Formats: sequence, C-alpha cells, structure tokens
Amino acid sequence: MDKRIEKTKWSQTKTLYVAGATLFIILAFFGFKAINKKIYKVDASRISIKKVISGDFQDVILIDGDVESINLVLVNTLEGGTVEEIFIEDGVLVEKGTPLLRLSNPAVTLGYMNQETAIIEQINNLRNLKLTLEKDQRDLAESLMDSENSLADIQRAFKVDSLLYTKDIIAKNDYVDRKESYKYLENKRNFMKKNLKKSAQDNKVQIQQINVSIALMQRNLELIHKNIEKMLVRAPITGMLSSFDPVIGESYLNNQTVAKIDVQSGFKIKGQVDEYYLTTVKPGQLARFSFDGKLIDLKVKKVLPEVVNRRFEIELIFIEEAPESVTIGQSMQVQLELSKAQKSLLIPRGNYFQASGGQYVFILDENGEAHKRYIKLGSQNPSYYQVLEGLNEGEKFISSSYDDFKNYESIKIN
Repeated sequence: MDKRIEKTKWSQTKTLYVAGATLFIILAFFGFKAINKKIYKVDASRISIKKVISGDFQDVILIDGDVESINLVLVNTLEGGTVEEIFIEDGVLVEKGTPLLRLSNPAVTLGYMNQETAIIEQINNLRNLKLTLEKDQRDLAESLMDSENSLADIQRAFKVDSLLYTKDIIAKNDYVDRKESYKYLENKRNFMKKNLKKSAQDNKVQIQQINVSIALMQRNLELIHKNIEKMLVRAPITGMLSSFDPVIGESYLNNQTVAKIDVQSGFKIKGQVDEYYLTTVKPGQLARFSFDGKLIDLKVKKVLPEVVNRRFEIELIFIEEAPESVTIGQSMQVQLELSKAQKSLLIPRGNYFQASGGQYVFILDENGEAHKRYIKLGSQNPSYYQVLEGLNEGEKFISSSYDDFKNYESIKIN
C-alpha cells in the first residue's frame, strides 16, 4: 500500500529571512554602484573648456639658439707666452695683418736663436764645401791645360826627331827616348781628360745636392724668423674682432685661442637639441623663429652628433637675407620642424596633461557633466597634441588642471 508524501511548506519566519537577504543584496549592489560613480562638483569659473578640432598637425620642437657669424675665424697663439703688449681693443674692425698683442717667452726665443745659429753654421759649411769642389775642378782643368801644352811641345820635337832619324842624323836611342816621352805625355793627357770629365759629373751632382740642402735650410731659417715674429699675434683676416680680452702679464698656452674675427659674410644660428631627437634631426629640415613680429625661415645646415650634457648642437642658416637688426650674440627660441603637416584630430595643450599623463580627459555632455574618457595621443608640438584614439571632432573637454578631481569618474559643473 502506497504512503502519501506531503510537500514541506516554508514557514513564515523562513520566508522573511530570504526576502530580507534578497533586499539587502539589491540595496548593497546599488549602494556600491553609487559609491563607485564618484561625482565631483566644481564651479564653472574654476575650469577651462576647449574643443577637439581637426587641422594640419606638424611635429615641432622648441630649441634655444644663439646668433653667430657664418664665417668665424679663430686667432690662436703659435707658441705659449706672457702678454707683453696689447695694441687694440675688442669689438673693432681690423685689417689683415693688424697687430693684436705681443707675447714674451725668453725660453722659446732662445731656442729659436740657437736653431738659427746652428742652421747658419751648416749653410756656411755647405757653401765652403761647394767652393772647395769648384776649386778642385778648376785645378784639374788647369793641370789638363798644362799637360796638353807639354804634349804639344813634345809632339813637335818628336816630329822633328822622326824626320832626322829617317835621315840618320840622330841616334836611334835619342829617337826612342823622344818617342816614349811623347807616348807618356799623351797617355797622361788622356787620363787627366777622363778624370776631369768624371770629376765634373760627380761635382755637378754633389753641388746640386748642396744647393738643395742650402735652400731647405734657408726655408727653415725663414720659418724660424716667422715663428719669432709670430710672438707678435696679428689678425689673420679682415673682419670684426670679438672675444678679445687679454691682460698684461696673462699667460697663454701653445695654440690657445686669443680672439675671434667675424668675416661679416652672414649669420647662422647654433641651437641646442635634446639627445632624444639625435636620430630625427637631419640637414635640410626647416625651422623658423619670430623676430620683430615676423616669422623668419631657417634651414638645418649641419648636425653635430657629439652629445654634451644630454644635448647636441645643430647649425641653422637663413633661407633668405637675415634681418638687418640681427646681431651676433642674440638668443632666441626656434621652432624646428620634425615632420611635414598632416590632417589630424587635435587637442590644445593644457594643464590637464600633468595629472592625466595624456591617458584620459574629461568630456562634457549636454547635461552639464563631464565624464572621464581614456584616449590615446600621438606626437605633440608647442600648441597641440595629436589624437589617435578616443575623441571625435567638436567634442568639448576640460583643459585646465585635473589635480582636484583626477580620482573621480564624473564631474558636475555648477
């Protein structure tokens, strides 16, 4: 016989417990959601609002530049020494060869004088050797003339004795003696003639070498004289003297710069660029700076890759004539173009970047609220950031500082 199983019924107390737990979970969920919404209230007068725009973007950096002469000549010392006399002042136009200052260095001067004495002695010795060779050559030539004269005398006597011997007028022994004397003098003359010819050839080569040596020593002597004269420092070229501030008694080292001379053939701008852009900056890139209310165009002429204090130098030249009021030593901010202009979404630079790091901005809606939105930025220039993701043209965002509400998700603007 089957037994009937009755359903277990919920008690009233148990039902109340379940309903209460469910209500608590719902309230906790909405409460947690409300807490995490993080709405911050701010007065509209305390914030700045700007638009997302579309326009031509160009990657530009600002660098500090100084105006220099495009053709600057350094005036260096040849030898070190102490300033003895100063003949001219800084900042004046000098002609080539104008004396600037005189250095004194007794040790160097004495050394040059000793070299000069030794060279003069060597020149005199070579000249004496040359005179000796020429005298020996003349002596050989004179001896040859004497030998030929003796040979001519004995030749006439030999012809007479030969005629007399054929007629049996003189003895055979006298004829033979005359003949042998004639042959001896003839051989002697031939030998001296060959010796004179060889000696002339040898002496010619040796005298040429002596002349070359003397000429070389004379050039060395002239160089020593010039070096002594260069203790008097002169302007190597015509131009405007600058960086010239010697003091009597001041010591200069060998090959030390004492002044600069501007040839006044134009200007260039030498700029300092952060090492981060070393592989980006190339000759031919364009730049500009503002001067007397006008934009002046420049071009990169040279990149000096040596990094000093985390910066490297570039030289820029004027594309057109430099303004008349530009002078050496002026400092200016130059905008250096790193890329060509391209259409992009842009947002103006502002204080918001310090707090957000460019990762998010607060976008305004139609209800007077602003909500945090994460974005992605690309390159930048002095005016704008390039927007890659997260924004649309025409949207408004808060461009002032986010320091007070950077940890909130939404902002209520009063």
